[in-house]
Amino acid sequence: MKKNFIFLGTLFFSGLSFAQVGVNTDSPQATLDIVGKPTDASSLDGVIAPRIVGAQLRAKTYTSSQEGALVYVTTADPTPAGQTVNVTNIGYYYFDGTLWQTVKSSASTNIYNANGSLTSNRTLMLNGRVLNFTGTQQRSSWGTNGVLYQENLLSSGSSAISLDGGSNSNLWIQQFYNAEGRVQAQGDATSLTLSTSGNTVSAPVIISTSAGGGDLGSEKMRVTGEGNVGIDIINPTEKLDNNGITRLRNLPLNGTTNAINTTSTGEMSSAQDQTFTATRTIVADANGVLGYVAGLPTTGGGTPPSGSINVGETISQVYSIPAVTTNTSSFNLGIYVTANSLPALPMIDGLQISLQGDSSNYYDPRIYNLSSASQLVSYQSFATQVNENKTSLNNTVAP
Repeated sequence: MKKNFIFLGTLFFSGLSFAQVGVNTDSPQATLDIVGKPTDASSLDGVIAPRIVGAQLRAKTYTSSQEGALVYVTTADPTPAGQTVNVTNIGYYYFDGTLWQTVKSSASTNIYNANGSLTSNRTLMLNGRVLNFTGTQQRSSWGTNGVLYQENLLSSGSSAISLDGGSNSNLWIQQFYNAEGRVQAQGDATSLTLSTSGNTVSAPVIISTSAGGGDLGSEKMRVTGEGNVGIDIINPTEKLDNNGITRLRNLPLNGTTNAINTTSTGEMSSAQDQTFTATRTIVADANGVLGYVAGLPTTGGGTPPSGSINVGETISQVYSIPAVTTNTSSFNLGIYVTANSLPALPMIDGLQISLQGDSSNYYDPRIYNLSSASQLVSYQSFATQVNENKTSLNNTVAP
C-alpha cells in the first residue's frame, strides 16, 4: 500500500509540474497529446467526442463558460431553434458561446469554388442584408425586402432580363439608359401574349400611361374579360367603345383599285390587289353606336329624296341658271325652280333650302318650314366671296 501511495503521488505532482497529459507517449507536446498506433491494424485510432442527437442538444442550455465545446450530432435537430438553429445535419459541432456551429471541411468547398447539389430544401435569410450578383455591365440584387433588382452599371446600354425558352426562343425585358422600356419576343418565338387566365372574376387587361412631368400613370385603354375594348372608358359596352374623337386616315375612295386586301368573300388576299366597292352607309344612334344602312347617300343630280335621311342630314341639288336671271336682288331660287319646272329644291324633315338675292352680287340662304310645327334649325353656309360665310345656331322657324 505504501508503494502505491508513493506512485500516485509522483504521478500527481508530475502532472502539476508539466500541466500536460500524454496518451501512449511519455513526452506530451501539448496540453493533451494522443499518440495512436498506426502500424497496429487491430488498434482503431481516433478521438470520439460526446455523441448526441440534435433534439437532446437543443434541450440543453450552454453558456460562455462552455465556449469551444465539441460534440458529434448523430441525428439533425428536427425543429432547429435557439442554440441549435444551425444543427441541420449530422456531424461535428462546436459551441461559439452563443450558437452551435458546424465544423467545416478544411478544403473550404463552397459555391465560390465548386459545384454541388442540394440534399434537401434550403432557406436563405437575408437578415436585413442585400445579396448582389455583380457582372461587368449589370448587377442583380435581392433587396432587404426580397425584391429582385436588375441594375445597369454603364452610362449607356440597358439593364435586361432574358428568358430562354430553348431553340433560340427568347423573351427580353429591357430598360434602356434614360430611354424606353421594352418587352420583346425574339428569335424563334412565334408570338407575344399579354393575357389574364383562370381568374375567379372577369379580369381585364389595362394599359396605363403617364403624360410626363412626374404625372402618375392613369388608365387610358382596357380590354375587358368579355373582349370589349374601351378607350378612355372603363366599362365599354361594345367590341370597340371610344370615349373621344376618332380619326381614320388614308381611307380608300369608292371604286379605287388595288386599295385593300380583303376579298369580296371576306377573306384576305396575299397582296393589296382588291378594289374597294362601297355598298353601305355608316350611321349612328343617339348614343353614338355605329351601324349601317344599305346603299349609298344621294350626292346630287336627279330628283332629291323626300323625308328624312340619316347621313348627317345632308342632301344637295345642282341648278344651271343664266347669269342675267340671277344677278338681281329680287331673285328667288324657289320661284325660279317652279317657274322653269326644274327638280324640286332639297328638303329635309319639312325644311326646304333655297337662296334669295341680296344684291346683284350676293345671295343669302333661306330655310322655309313647310311642316305643320315650328322647328329648331342650325345651319352653316359657305360663299365664294370673302367674309360671306355664315353660321346660325338654334333658330326657331315657324311653319
